[in-house]
Amino acid sequence: MQNRSFLFYTGAVSAILLPFSFEWLSPLYGLILVGIALLLQGDLHPNKWLLLASAAFLDWELISIWWSTHRSEGWQDVIMILPIVLMGLIVGSKSKEVEVKMYRNWALIFAYATVAAWSWTVAESLFKSGWVQYNDLELGGRLGIHYQSLYLLVAAFILEASLWDSANKKYKILHALLIVWLLFGCIMLSARIHLLLLPVFILVRTLDLLQGKIANKKKASLWAAGIIISMVTLMAVLPGTSRRLTDLKNEWRSMDGMVDGKQTNHRIYLWKYGWNVANKSPIIGVGNGAGDELLHEALQSCDAVFYKKKEPYYLHEFKYDFHNMILQNFAEGGIVGVILLLFLFAVGFLQSQGSWRYAWALFFFTGMTESLLERQAGVFLLAFLILQIQTRNSSTKHR
Repeated sequence: MQNRSFLFYTGAVSAILLPFSFEWLSPLYGLILVGIALLLQGDLHPNKWLLLASAAFLDWELISIWWSTHRSEGWQDVIMILPIVLMGLIVGSKSKEVEVKMYRNWALIFAYATVAAWSWTVAESLFKSGWVQYNDLELGGRLGIHYQSLYLLVAAFILEASLWDSANKKYKILHALLIVWLLFGCIMLSARIHLLLLPVFILVRTLDLLQGKIANKKKASLWAAGIIISMVTLMAVLPGTSRRLTDLKNEWRSMDGMVDGKQTNHRIYLWKYGWNVANKSPIIGVGNGAGDELLHEALQSCDAVFYKKKEPYYLHEFKYDFHNMILQNFAEGGIVGVILLLFLFAVGFLQSQGSWRYAWALFFFTGMTESLLERQAGVFLLAFLILQIQTRNSSTKHR
């Protein structure tokens, strides 16, 4: 019992704290506990690719501070990504022989915690407003819309994978209902990157299942088609979601300038000016920590007017990041930084299993519209994804 409980329960605490994200109890504490558990009880079991990817990513983050004009911010960025690289170095060097079932339970605990946190958030909104105010929905009071939607989708894929591992009909029905609730939540939140990705990922997952050994492929295909049709219908019918899609259409039409009084999304300007910042030093970047500062300076010349409800504002009035994980890394670390970041993601994706591969892919594509590594919610989730590679380390003998 001692052999299996210490690491398992620390991982379980980490899984629970992630979606709840309490202001008074950070998910970082759970990650620290599970890291300590691996260090104390784990055996040396080098994973050279994960070690190399984690060490190289950290080294370049440190080296690129040297030529940065904002070194204090660079050191803050290093501290921000420490949970990722430390988890990579620990998991890459240590492993603990535990039944693979324990790690699957970690995934389920994360999924159940996400369902509970999301349900509580919706209930709280209903109690306070009489209806769901999606702009006010924040898991644990800290996770914004894109992060919530990402967590819900990861949890949905975990629960979907568990459907095929159980013969218990009631268990399958429960998980199917929870999946529907989570997907409905994603539609309710209306993070547009996920509205676009959701049908694609369901289709890819269906093709993945059809290549496997599931018992009834025709039934699986019909279920997938039904879910996609239902999701698309809800997107078109629900007022909040349809309005977001209409905004997306107008923003697409207005990328080259205002059309019919409609301005494009502020991200287009952040990417445009961010690209100019990155081109100042495309090989090694402008230096860790300097990206946001130089972007803010560049936005001083942006005369596009945006509106928060009816209040006009300019982009230089706020401190923005690049709203793109790759572009942010390109600006601060150059081509070298991008290659190292992609290497870390490739290792994580290829060395993960089952639903966690979809989690890595979802994280990466969400990073195309958000600088996920500039926020704790993104950093903590990525560290947790790296922890799942521990399953591969410990289960080599059992596969």
